[in-house]
Amino acid sequence: FIATLFLLGIGAIASITHLGQPLRMFNVLMGIEHASPLTLEIIALSLFGGTAALFTALRLFGIQQGLQRMLLIVGMLLGVVFVFAIANVYTLNTVVSWNSAWTPFQFFMTVALVGPLGAATLLRLLKALESNEQLQADQMLSVISGVGLIAAVMGYAGYLVWLGQLDVSVNPFEVAVYAFNLPVARVCLLLAGILSWLVFSRRSAGSSYRLPAICLVMVLTSELMGRAFFYDVYISAGAGM
Repeated sequence: FIATLFLLGIGAIASITHLGQPLRMFNVLMGIEHASPLTLEIIALSLFGGTAALFTALRLFGIQQGLQRMLLIVGMLLGVVFVFAIANVYTLNTVVSWNSAWTPFQFFMTVALVGPLGAATLLRLLKALESNEQLQADQMLSVISGVGLIAAVMGYAGYLVWLGQLDVSVNPFEVAVYAFNLPVARVCLLLAGILSWLVFSRRSAGSSYRLPAICLVMVLTSELMGRAFFYDVYISAGAGM
């Protein structure tokens, strides 16, 4: 849990770099009166991070078991709210290529794909479970990964079809020179990473974390490629409808 909080901290720091200066975060918080998406994102991050930190502290000291269970459930719900808040920042009426349900879908698919594989890698790296428990955890996490993979690939295909049919004067696939190559490479890398992990999780009961870590890097890279494509096909409403 401490490792997860550390990663969350890195992500939180990275998320405020686009403000120019970290202290501007407090200025953004003033937007709570008109429910600014960026303000709601920071609030959601604070609530999720605070709940996770409190749960971790209680677990480390082994106290308040009932409160731990409640915080775990609350933390999971706040995690969903947090991801939705992030996606809401980019679901803009002024950006035609982002203003759809496909935007939150892609953010949630990142969670579904990276989360289980990241958890499995950390469990093996920290040797937190016995061999049989590790195998059971791997199999459960691999099922989630498999379902996530199917949903992600089918959804991504739907997103690309929708993008190609946008009623705008600029073809989204002509905005970036690599517009066709990047999605294909992204899907191939995603398939390779998740499928390799699925095979490994069914056949290995050992404590090695190398292959899951490699698969995690592949999936992370594929998600970064998908996010780069998402940002690069930015088409404002001024492009015409």
